[in-house]
Amino acid sequence: MPTLNSVQQLAELLTDHAKPVIRPQRLAPSPIYDLDYRMAVLALAIRIHGTAAADGSLRIDSARLKLLQFVAQRPVLMPVVTRWATKGASKESLLGSSQRLRYMGDGTFDHVVDFMIANGIVRWDGKYLAASSSNSYISSVLKASEETGMFASERAMLLELKSLRITNAMLEGQ
Repeated sequence: MPTLNSVQQLAELLTDHAKPVIRPQRLAPSPIYDLDYRMAVLALAIRIHGTAAADGSLRIDSARLKLLQFVAQRPVLMPVVTRWATKGASKESLLGSSQRLRYMGDGTFDHVVDFMIANGIVRWDGKYLAASSSNSYISSVLKASEETGMFASERAMLLELKSLRITNAMLEGQ
């Protein structure tokens, strides 16, 4: 009798005895489409990367915010972004990558920003998004996430992104 490798043995066991059971109540939806999750990541990005404006609000270029939140939610992309930033943000620096950055088409980001604007969390200030200094949502998300350990991966990615030089070419998807 020939020796079977472990994959073949597993296939035989599953063919003869296993019956798949799917329990939809145990399936978790992706957090990428969860409004609260997306708002929290945006709040963290604004708090970590935003700059103080003359009126005391935190401002961030909306294109920069779009890139930051996209990578923060997908830590596996960090090496790609690092390589992209260090090679001068040329399209050629992304050609050999199996993980292409397609953040420009992230329509969910636009909808979440619209929702946050409608709720007075952020406002447009030219090409920037600004969070009013009187609005506590941005600060409370950071404080709560640090106290509870939530969004540790996202915060780590956002802090790591601070060390990269993100150019206008990168923000334009080039």
